Amino acid sequence: MGQVKVFLDSDVLVSALLSKTGASFKILQNSKITKIISKTIKKEIIDVATRSNINLPSKDIFQSLKIITLKLEKPRLSQRYFPYVLDQEDSHVLAGAHKTKVKFLLTHNLKHYQVAKIRNDFGVSVMKPGLFLQYLRSLGI
Repeated sequence: MGQVKVFLDSDVLVSALLSKTGASFKILQNSKITKIISKTIKKEIIDVATRSNINLPSKDIFQSLKIITLKLEKPRLSQRYFPYVLDQEDSHVLAGAHKTKVKFLLTHNLKHYQVAKIRNDFGVSVMKPGLFLQYLRSLGI
């Protein structure tokens, strides 16, 4: 199996900044995973780090990530993705996962997403980083 593509919610990256032993950090370090975020998520991470006095490492955390531009305006986001999220501010995360055609959206906020509906309608599995690592281990990755 080649590279596994995943779309990361901002909370996964913040978690990786806070703990060098957790699943989120291990995902960032895994070269067999193509990690994708949007420019919006990058801005969220920088904002959270600034507000919370979290030091961004001198080695750019974004260096190993593919960063995309969504090019979706709010009305289109709301029409297409709001029915799948409980927190409308997360619609851009699902839009990014859908646009990049990944099979996995990793987040610590499962309760914000209608997981079964997303899997059925978009073919995207929404899961926590730890469960995703277990899945990879089951494949021998």
